[in-house]
Amino acid sequence: MGRSPRGIRRLGIAVVALALSLTACSSGAGRSDAKAPEQLVPPEQALQRIDALLDESLADVRPTLRYWDDNPDAVEQFAKGLDEHSLGHAEANRRRHIMTRIAPAKYDTLLAMVERGWKAKGYTVTRTGSTPPGSIASAPDGAGVGITVHSSGTIDITAHVSPVPVIHGVFGTPTPVPTMPNGNPDDVPDYDDPFWSA
Repeated sequence: MGRSPRGIRRLGIAVVALALSLTACSSGAGRSDAKAPEQLVPPEQALQRIDALLDESLADVRPTLRYWDDNPDAVEQFAKGLDEHSLGHAEANRRRHIMTRIAPAKYDTLLAMVERGWKAKGYTVTRTGSTPPGSIASAPDGAGVGITVHSSGTIDITAHVSPVPVIHGVFGTPTPVPTMPNGNPDDVPDYDDPFWSA
């Protein structure tokens, strides 16, 4: 049985549509790693979320700790492999430097308090198992946060939100960063607390 001209025309349209779809996928236009503009988090919203993550991380820590926050930045994301190209978005992040001296014997106490706050928010929490210890958490909305204890004794909390637009220049409002005489950021804890430092 032969096909009608109308049926042949419909079949031809379907074949052309399929070919265009396959071409788009092979050229990268249909890659799952490409973010549509409507999916990008506006920078102001991303910064609010980052600051909330940092504040939530210390909400259950008692006694409270002294800290200062680095300026936020947005790191452009690139595809991995031989075809290294921009994915058209960035990851926004900000680091909080703990300036209260934390005695090594209190590292686990600090991490347990931070993790308790994360879990109360419904975050998935993972202890890194490193030495010194650390912990990371992922929120249901895809945002992430982690606390790192460095071998030098410095401790920082970093929060990140993605994807945000690729931003060239200042992200957010610049704030003064404490510096050492050599010009490097001063992230060395210098405040003794009767509980945390003993």
